[in-house]
Amino acid sequence: MSSQTMLAPSTVSRTALREMAPIAASVAPFALVVGVAMREVDIGVVGGLAGSFAIYGGSAQLAAVTLLKVGAGMLAVVATAAVVNARFLVYAAAMEPLFRRQPRWFRWLGPHLIVDQTYGLTAGRDELTEPGVFRRYWLVASALLCTVWLSSIAIGMTLGPVLPASAPLHFAAVAVLIGLLAPHLRAPVPILVATVAAVTAAAGAALPGGIGLLVGIGAGLAVGGLSDRRQR
Repeated sequence: MSSQTMLAPSTVSRTALREMAPIAASVAPFALVVGVAMREVDIGVVGGLAGSFAIYGGSAQLAAVTLLKVGAGMLAVVATAAVVNARFLVYAAAMEPLFRRQPRWFRWLGPHLIVDQTYGLTAGRDELTEPGVFRRYWLVASALLCTVWLSSIAIGMTLGPVLPASAPLHFAAVAVLIGLLAPHLRAPVPILVATVAAVTAAAGAALPGGIGLLVGIGAGLAVGGLSDRRQR
């Protein structure tokens, strides 16, 4: 995607949709998990969707719902969600130059849509530095991700009671990991690292406390370290 082709609004929109589509699909299983969890604490669909957009961070939302389930106070719930989402402040600081020359309405709305997926897709891309190009790309890509996220949460809240107990929802975090890594895989070593991490995490997906995901990430890092040593 070059800066020349990105100047056409239709091209910007198509590119944003094409690049975000697999990433948005990868968050759907996680959103189902969040929706089911919200159903278990008797949160209504309308209120749940409003809260999901307000928090707009899957890990923070799942942590908040888990605390509600065990009877934690509202202050603890809000504080936990804020801490988990604190990484977005770092993302926002890194992306500040892209928002600096934007209209006021976009500077207010756009940063709310900064999450792992949108940051990973846009960070460090020179072809998105032109204000109009970035604004259209960001809005289209973020709209698709937000639509998939909220609709999947709604499905989880609605169908949670009828989902079979064996439904592979514990693979949700693995799917999110793959969705984040896939757009950046260009060379053999990163592909190998991502493959090892994904396969290992999937094998340990049923382990409690997200241990399988951590083991998968560790395995990927180990393979990357060994590959780097051999190249030296």
